[in-house]
Amino acid sequence: MEIMLAIVSIVVLAVLLLYVGLRFGFPSIVSFIIIGMVVGPFGLGLITDQTVIDTIGEIGIVLLLFTIGLEFSFQTILRSWRAVLIGGIVQVCTTIVAITGITLAFDMPFNEALIFGFIVSLSSTAIVMKILQEKGEVDTVQGRTLLGILIFQDLAIIPMMLALPLLSGNEGGINLSAVPFQLTKIALIILVIIVLAYWVIPRFLFRVAKERSRELFLFTIAGICILIAWLTSEAGLSFTLGAFIGGLIIGESDYNIDALGHIIPFRDVFAAIFFLSIGMLLNTATVLANWEYVALIIVGIIVVKIITGAFSAAILGMPMRICVFCGLALAQIGEFSFVLAKSGLDAGVIQEAVYQLFLAGAIVTMILTPFAMLASPTVVDLLYRLFPNRIAREKNLSPEEMSPGGAISNHIIIAGYGITGKSVARAATLAGIPYTVIEINPEIIRQERSHYRPNFIFGDAVQEEVLLHAGIMQAKTFVVAVSEEEAIPRIIHTARQLSPDVHILARTRHVRNAQHLLDLGADEVISEEFEAALEIFTRALRRYQIPEDEINRIIQRTKKMGNALFTRCTDPEQHNKLKNFETLFKATHIHTVQVEAGSAADGKTVGELDLKERYGIREFGFRRGTLKFTQPEPEERLQPGDTLVFFVTDEKAARSSDIFRPGKVRGPKKPKKREKPVTPFLRSSAGDFSGDGG
Repeated sequence: MEIMLAIVSIVVLAVLLLYVGLRFGFPSIVSFIIIGMVVGPFGLGLITDQTVIDTIGEIGIVLLLFTIGLEFSFQTILRSWRAVLIGGIVQVCTTIVAITGITLAFDMPFNEALIFGFIVSLSSTAIVMKILQEKGEVDTVQGRTLLGILIFQDLAIIPMMLALPLLSGNEGGINLSAVPFQLTKIALIILVIIVLAYWVIPRFLFRVAKERSRELFLFTIAGICILIAWLTSEAGLSFTLGAFIGGLIIGESDYNIDALGHIIPFRDVFAAIFFLSIGMLLNTATVLANWEYVALIIVGIIVVKIITGAFSAAILGMPMRICVFCGLALAQIGEFSFVLAKSGLDAGVIQEAVYQLFLAGAIVTMILTPFAMLASPTVVDLLYRLFPNRIAREKNLSPEEMSPGGAISNHIIIAGYGITGKSVARAATLAGIPYTVIEINPEIIRQERSHYRPNFIFGDAVQEEVLLHAGIMQAKTFVVAVSEEEAIPRIIHTARQLSPDVHILARTRHVRNAQHLLDLGADEVISEEFEAALEIFTRALRRYQIPEDEINRIIQRTKKMGNALFTRCTDPEQHNKLKNFETLFKATHIHTVQVEAGSAADGKTVGELDLKERYGIREFGFRRGTLKFTQPEPEERLQPGDTLVFFVTDEKAARSSDIFRPGKVRGPKKPKKREKPVTPFLRSSAGDFSGDGG
């Protein structure tokens, strides 16, 4: 009965805290830790058995690390090798050295200080990647840089856990006699991973997959995880490390996607179980009694990790904006840090009181992460104002590679050299128009710049100095095609302040951002959401074999209406008209009516109905039998069963509907002269153009 009460309490608290956390932007990991604090022995005491807590934690972390290992891909590591190896090594090593030095200054034993260096060097892959996914910035420069560093951190857990037995000496030093044995063990584990990943496991899974049994495949995957975890445990290591290695091995097989598909539904449950157990171990009384030490730990972790994270990005040649963003994004404790801390506690390397203070500090850093990443643009703007003459540099680039060479005028400036930027540059080359490219990724600069294409600038288009160097004052057109959504408004604002006459074309993801960009100074905004909606709409109409000329007419009118919303208007009177037009555009919908026998429209010609003058319906679609939607001639006589399609407001549709039904018809009201008719038959709902998903 007590177990059922605990389960019910956990579920209810999970729903409440997850909801509150989402409302305030807290990571779900933090919510689960808080739930563990509430139901654990130091909270309400619903679960007090330490053996149960330890068992829950072991199960949760084994399954969680197995799923994380499954999601790894060595191909991804090879594609981002600079960020993984250079950025990751610099970030982890500098953090370990800094934290170890600081803790030694507080008279902590060397082995315990080094363990804390390991713990603090790791960041939360789950939190950072989730925030990047929500912002749509995983495939941006800062997203790829962060992913590379986080991948190295996650892989670094293997040597860190193997080093734990070396640090478990009673005299606070390193057990040097165990070093050769541990190094041999590391080499054997790497050899086993390679052999199993490339020869044994793929062949075994191939035979299992041939049976086409979902249950057999699922239990085989689980069996491999448990077997490898047990083998590593027998070798003197931990279950958790074995589970992670098992995930890595299966992740390199041809069946990793199917395996991940079976495991993914349970991944969040595994994570919740582990972090619940972490929360149960937190003694709130100890934390409150030593709150000043907790505050000192939080400040130390955040400051050190911001500096080391920004420094690692700078080593990769990233400009200030990316460096600051990476530093703020990495300034928290990671999931694997809890694994190391728990292992250090069990091995007697970390004292119980210190462990409690660490847990409290780790939770706070996780809570602050979303807000720190959100504050990145403000911090960067402040730094740019403090250091106005600083232009971001890449140490491995020569001065010639950073500058565009001779001065040009009436040229195009392209900010961002992705697919859109390359297309604009290619078109400019074919037309003989000079152009300059501003790109924040040093690898692209090195690859693309040549004697034939010298006008490539490495830098951040947010900075005034970079735009001036690109010739913003002399440019005729400025194309903003960067992938970072949060940088686009700042680039437009800076460019418009520097050059009131340059024509600014900006790309954005959502329609809802268009008006804000126009207000900041963009002349035209191209919305990916709107353009995708047009393309999907066109292809959908073709599936119904609607004539091509009719489709083109509909699309052109849609573009005309959309372009009015995505173009800057300097005339205040015209601007007010556009605002009213936008309101009307969002209020119109498609309405279909059928001509019924005995109605006022039965037997009348289209011209005799005079829909334009009476009801403000300018154009409409028409269907009869197998005939598709077309624009009927005025002489076309309507018959029962004919269908007409209007794209009008609900009020106009209601006024006109009576003439198509038998019975008494209300006298139509002519529209007011100041009300302009709206082009019909564009989408099922014009309001869809302003939605999140298009």
